[in-house]
Amino acid sequence: MSDRTPGIHGVLVTYQRPVELAETLEAVGRQSRRLDTLVVVDNSPTDEIKAVVAAATAAARIDYVANDHNAGAAGGIALGMQRCLAHAADDDWIFLLDDDDPPPDDDVIADHLRVAITAAPKVAGIGAGGAWLDWKRGRLNPVHSGSADYLKSGWFPLYRVSAVRVVGVFHAPLFFGFDDLEYGLRLRASGWHLLVVPGRSASRANGSKPSLRVGPVEWRRYYSLRNLIHLLRTHGRSGVAARVALISGLAKPLLNLPLSPRSASRQFALNGRAIHDGWTGRLGLRVAPDGGRRAGK
Repeated sequence: MSDRTPGIHGVLVTYQRPVELAETLEAVGRQSRRLDTLVVVDNSPTDEIKAVVAAATAAARIDYVANDHNAGAAGGIALGMQRCLAHAADDDWIFLLDDDDPPPDDDVIADHLRVAITAAPKVAGIGAGGAWLDWKRGRLNPVHSGSADYLKSGWFPLYRVSAVRVVGVFHAPLFFGFDDLEYGLRLRASGWHLLVVPGRSASRANGSKPSLRVGPVEWRRYYSLRNLIHLLRTHGRSGVAARVALISGLAKPLLNLPLSPRSASRQFALNGRAIHDGWTGRLGLRVAPDGGRRAGK
């Protein structure tokens, strides 16, 4: 058995958020356990972003990748993982970061890695948040501790390099939304396990409660609905996919029609497109991000 301390390689996807990116890189640089390498995948390269990355010398040895197109979170993570695999050892780990979710304290990497390297050999990943998929209803039930179907990408997940080599990287055509769910289900289908470690949360973990009102960031809803329907269909749950389409995709905006006719009508049309695309497998970049806070991620 090797006495080598496993390495940890970060992947961070960014899109037109230089201020948030600078804050996250600064927080990464304060970690008590430094990353061995950090791949920054830029889905919309600008001189401002390049300057932010160049100034972040404390974060890690940075491998900056200027993407020639907006590959979304899924495509960016896939590319970053591939870059890590080129130099990582099998007993190393890959740490996923969001550009607008800095680690909440200076020991996130050290504590997660400590758990990871003592985990059972078939544990493919650990993270601060995850969920089980209710296959009967197409709903996600949060997991705060213990085994899960997937690890939430914004909650500092670590993935074992040897597992990534076996099952591959994130599924790039999903672009955005439930790409982490697809990956978790793929790992679980291959006999790996995922573990949620309690005690930490992402900066947005205590956000607003779910509401029946149609939200303003409609492109995100398109991808989440499309990809969930696609995943249910590909796993042989067409009936559940139809239920999700009817209740979440069509009934919800109709209920909001008296409250906000214009917004509800627009959401109904976009949801209809998401249902069609998810059902027929039309993936990739289909609806352009609106340039808001989480656009492109």
